[in-house]
Amino acid sequence: MTDDSPRVSTSALDSVDGGAALAASIRELASAVRALAAHAPRDPDALLTAEDVGALLGLSPRTLKDRAAAGVFPHRRFGKHYRFSREDVAEIVQLTKNAVRPYRGGMRAA
Repeated sequence: MTDDSPRVSTSALDSVDGGAALAASIRELASAVRALAAHAPRDPDALLTAEDVGALLGLSPRTLKDRAAAGVFPHRRFGKHYRFSREDVAEIVQLTKNAVRPYRGGMRAA
C-alpha cells in the first residue's frame, strides 16, 4: 500500500526557539495518524466489483456479469461496470445455494 498522504514540513519550526520539540511532536502525530488510517476498517457500504465477489464465491467474474445482465443476480450498474453490495452478495449466496443443479450425464448405479 502506498502512502500518498501529504508530508508535514517542519523545517521552519526547527529554527524557532523550542520549535524542534514541536516539530518532533508534529512528526510523531502525523506518523500515528498514518498508522491508524492504514488499519481503519473498510467502508461496510462499499460496493464490490465482479472480481471481488467472484473471488469470495468461487465464481468467474464473467459468470457474475452474465447472470446480473440476465436479471438473475441483484446488482448495480454504472455504465459498463457491475457493482455488488454486501446484501447483493448474501442474496447471490442464497440463490446459488437453492439452485437445482442439472444432472450432467455419467453412469448411475442401479
